Amino acid sequence: MVSKVLFITKEGKFYYDGDVHKVESITDLTNVEIKFSMPMIVYDVDNVNLDYFIVNYGNLQVGEYNLANIINFIVQYNYLLFVDHSKKRIDIYLNGGTEISLPYGYLDLLRYLLAKISSGVLLESTDFTTLYSF
Repeated sequence: MVSKVLFITKEGKFYYDGDVHKVESITDLTNVEIKFSMPMIVYDVDNVNLDYFIVNYGNLQVGEYNLANIINFIVQYNYLLFVDHSKKRIDIYLNGGTEISLPYGYLDLLRYLLAKISSGVLLESTDFTTLYSF
């Protein structure tokens, strides 16, 4: 079953119901999980490109997938990646209803990798107080 999730950020609201949408409002919150979020922090390194990750780490197993598979998913599909710090998990919501969970231990590597990919929405968990204190 496809999840219904509303991500609320200071910059806007993103809704996932099998596809990723930026929304102004949503009228029916039945069975919708609400997550307070902020933009994900990524670390860009100038002399490293996406090919570097594919060649050097492409075969690295990250949960059920290797890194090359994950790169392929997020380059081909519109996606929303969400890091849930309280549950210690990383979820990728892809258009078409595919949802992937990754081990939290790979977060540091993903912060460098995702800086090289311009598509998608990158969010991480926060609380309501922190969200509106900026």
